[in-house]
Amino acid sequence: MNRFWILCLSAIVFISCKKDSNNMLYELLDKTQSGIDFENNLSYNQDFNVYKYRNYYNGGGVAMGDINNDGLIDVYLTANQKKNKLYLNKGDFKFEDISEFSNSSGQKAWSTGVTMVDINNDGFLDIYVCNSGDIKGDNKQNELFINNGDLTFTESAKNYNLDDLGYSTHAAFFDYDKDGDLDVYILNNSYQAIGTFNLRRNERPKRDELGGDKLMENRGGQFVDVTEEAGIYGSVIGFGLGVTIGDVNNDGWEDIFISNDFFERDYLYINQKNGSFNEDLTSQMNSISGASMGADMSDIDNDGFNDIFVTEMLPSEYSRLKTVTTFEDWNKYQYMIKNGYHHQFTRNMLHYNNGNNSFSEIGRFSGVDASDWSWGALIYDMDNDGFKDLFISNGIYRDLTNQDYLQYISNEEVIRSMVVDKKVNYKNLIDIIPSNKVKNHAYKNQDGLKFKSFDDSGLQTPSFSNGSAYGDLDNDGDLDLIVNNVNMPVFVYKNTLDTVSSNFIKIDLKGNALNKFAIGSKVEVILPDGNSLFQEVQPARGFQSSVDIRPNFGLGNIEQFDLKVTWPDRSVTNLENIKSNQILKIYQSESNIYNDINNFYPLSNVFENIDGIVDYNHKENLFVDFNRERLIYHMCSNEGPNLTLNDINSDGKNDLLIPGSKGQLSVIYLSTEKGFTLDNRNNDTFKKYLNSENTKSIFFDADNDGDLDLYLASGGSELSPYSELLYDTLLFNDGTGLFNPSIQKLPNSNNKISTGAVISADIDNDGDLDLFVGERIKIGRYGAPCSGYVLINDGNGIFTDMTAKWAPFFKEMGLITDAQFNDFDGDNDQDLIIAGEFMGIEIYENDGNQFIKNLNLMNEDLKGWWNKLHLEDLDNDGDMDIIAGNHGENSRFKASMERPIKLYYNDFDRNGSEEGVLTFNASNGKDYPYALRHNLIDQMKILKKKFPNFESFKDADISKIFNKDELENATISEVNNLQTTILINNGKLRFNKITLPKEVQFSPIYAINSADFDNDGDKDILMGGNLFNAKPEVGIYDASYGIYLENLGDNKFKYIKNGNGFFVKGEVRDIVIDKNFVIVARNSDNILTFKFNK
Repeated sequence: MNRFWILCLSAIVFISCKKDSNNMLYELLDKTQSGIDFENNLSYNQDFNVYKYRNYYNGGGVAMGDINNDGLIDVYLTANQKKNKLYLNKGDFKFEDISEFSNSSGQKAWSTGVTMVDINNDGFLDIYVCNSGDIKGDNKQNELFINNGDLTFTESAKNYNLDDLGYSTHAAFFDYDKDGDLDVYILNNSYQAIGTFNLRRNERPKRDELGGDKLMENRGGQFVDVTEEAGIYGSVIGFGLGVTIGDVNNDGWEDIFISNDFFERDYLYINQKNGSFNEDLTSQMNSISGASMGADMSDIDNDGFNDIFVTEMLPSEYSRLKTVTTFEDWNKYQYMIKNGYHHQFTRNMLHYNNGNNSFSEIGRFSGVDASDWSWGALIYDMDNDGFKDLFISNGIYRDLTNQDYLQYISNEEVIRSMVVDKKVNYKNLIDIIPSNKVKNHAYKNQDGLKFKSFDDSGLQTPSFSNGSAYGDLDNDGDLDLIVNNVNMPVFVYKNTLDTVSSNFIKIDLKGNALNKFAIGSKVEVILPDGNSLFQEVQPARGFQSSVDIRPNFGLGNIEQFDLKVTWPDRSVTNLENIKSNQILKIYQSESNIYNDINNFYPLSNVFENIDGIVDYNHKENLFVDFNRERLIYHMCSNEGPNLTLNDINSDGKNDLLIPGSKGQLSVIYLSTEKGFTLDNRNNDTFKKYLNSENTKSIFFDADNDGDLDLYLASGGSELSPYSELLYDTLLFNDGTGLFNPSIQKLPNSNNKISTGAVISADIDNDGDLDLFVGERIKIGRYGAPCSGYVLINDGNGIFTDMTAKWAPFFKEMGLITDAQFNDFDGDNDQDLIIAGEFMGIEIYENDGNQFIKNLNLMNEDLKGWWNKLHLEDLDNDGDMDIIAGNHGENSRFKASMERPIKLYYNDFDRNGSEEGVLTFNASNGKDYPYALRHNLIDQMKILKKKFPNFESFKDADISKIFNKDELENATISEVNNLQTTILINNGKLRFNKITLPKEVQFSPIYAINSADFDNDGDKDILMGGNLFNAKPEVGIYDASYGIYLENLGDNKFKYIKNGNGFFVKGEVRDIVIDKNFVIVARNSDNILTFKFNK
């Protein structure tokens, strides 16, 4: 999309719609203003309460629709213990309660979700209400209120076979089989108690005929259960809280996303266009929410593809995080993966649609990953700037996750006091559960991918909110909002946007005889500059709710545009030169073009995946760094494999070395005309290092005999820090590619190190190749500064550690991950650039006798968690620019110059073993630990006395946790930048940082290479990354599928969404280029090869 248009439109809307500083975008109306006097009040007793029914405080829903066709949107609200209510819109934001007169309140036990839909195709909206909660099981059938056309309704669910008896949460009506009428997906929540499941037994295929999810096909007005034959799980482990319908792959057929609570994973059903679905979530989404709640599906960046947002329960406020949150440990996480529950994490998820049957989870990047106990999510344009914003309803009336409460009731004496006459006194147990309101969250969409807190929205009201729905209640062109609350009055929010200066278009679609409201239609607003806005008509959204069915587009200052409607039968209506600020009726009967669906981005022939070039599968050994160091968040034991490409047998072809992980043999592949062939001649030699983690390697001529020798580095974190296997090894080439190890212990006999970098160059200009070796970590002591080593060659392949002469400041310089040699200053000797964790990108000038640190590299010292350095002349000016792979911004960890991440490293508990405590800097200037109370206590038992409960810990910054002496004696390392970066060389050792496309920051970058892939005369860039061995509380990093950046010239780079064929799943660790082949190494996976035209 044209980013210039985005920025201009956003600026214009901001200026034109800026309100008085004392006003908010939304005004909260009280019941005397609106006439909506609804409260979903709950009480409990000994027989029915939150301990008997787990969804007791899940609350009710909201539905909006015009029930009497007067052009005004009416409102239906569901209650759990009281009567549901229907409010008739009388105009001017006045509503009349017609519940009793209309006979629409319902007679069943516990209403949850509600949807308005024209079920009998008479042109009037009917109301379908889901019911649940009746533990006796005889009074919770779903209800269908048929609109009689005179403001009265007749309950007729049984007549349509829609009187489902499950614990129903919600229902969504859509035409899944494209036969013209509306079918329905009924979302249910399992009858079975959570603690009774055997998680080792895969019960997903086990059908629950009564209580499982159901897909009901409409056959002439009767709904028939086709769940099993359609490939839908109607499972006993389905804990559905959200059903979201939309076309995720743009093939013109609606797909289904189901968000499941508790241990079961979510489902993504892809419509197979033959009456069946393929559940494909695990191949399209790498990470999902753990206890998924509500969800919404919409296009957040106006690229034409539906994205999916799912809510969870991660608090956004620090004090709440420290008092109500626990995370699964690594072993439980692995157990869940092993048993088929996928990668689940405690946070909201924003699944960004890549348009190629894959999603990138970018909630952390977008700033919407934490919003507390969240229920409904609604994606819609609040301020009519053309970008869809985000509303999240929050709160739980009784917070069962409060850790002090759980700790209190787990006490045996307390348990005994709660039992009287062999019966649990539920009143005493429930009354002490904390009840604290949590503010609802509103986020403003800044540019399509980034959101910020919408502080002047007026929607961030503390509450116990559940279902919510948006709609234009006064037909003024902006969207109002209603929120259903527990034990509180309903929130009725009026949007006060000035639509005179902020244009809109509202579309009122008139469908065919069997789908009169045109559910499933797609509307595209085509702007004068060629960009587009997209919406799909699916009213069932968020949590238990149904929105105004009329698509409403904010247009900013755009006054005229074209319009395209793709109807459910794929017929198309095209309209030109439409004026803004109107409600436009469009009739399907007037469409006459059938759309040729183009569902994906057009494929390019720049890269072609080629099989069979390198037959190799990397196997990482099983080792859990977290068992050795409790306070680290990322493992260092899975950073391979590295690829080394060069001609080792002097035949003019590049051969390939792949160093092995611990327990896997390093291997050499010789280049042939048909690809690479395994060379087993060195197997006996490599077996000597089988128990090493061979992390890095280089081919170079160590002994000046004209062939390439091998430096094989040992690293990782698996070995004992005293192991002889940590010495690096130099192996001499006999000229044919057969290697023999030297007796040297490298980098020197006194230092067994975990190597993170090794490179060669003639440092001292004596005609032979010397080495720089960088230490990655101190094993078992993450955070302790590591050293770099300068090894000078005597000309015969004997290396001497000359660090003290050349660079004494390399001692304890940081956690080194990469280094490169280059003559940056043009004086005909090799300068050195080094990067690592808690380090800057540091250039050391070679003056012929020593290295001197360049202190004027940039205007700012970018200290990051750098993983990779790559040098390339990107601007064709004859000098080398720097591409530096960093941690990225799609992470719980955030860092800036003003608010750096810090690592405090010391033996805080004085037990002879140091620990590193990672902190973030809050807005008050104080440093707070990322670690939770129990994590710190597990590592340092002395802290339990200082913080006896969670409440005492919730506001403790680092100065309250440790005393002044402990902090003064600590080594403090900082990170102030996590962005992958390009530094353009301006000459004279001065560099300029340029901004890269946002997608580059979706995941950590470990591999970079460059070439002129598109043959336009400048160098393009390939990148790869991801990190799966991360603690569950921060989540894995998996949003990258490989990155192709097209060099546009003038230091501008374009992210190609489909990679022009470069599509890579998994943890990319290296990318090398041989002629016109790109070879990609992945951790615990096979080698991939791509061919490009050169």
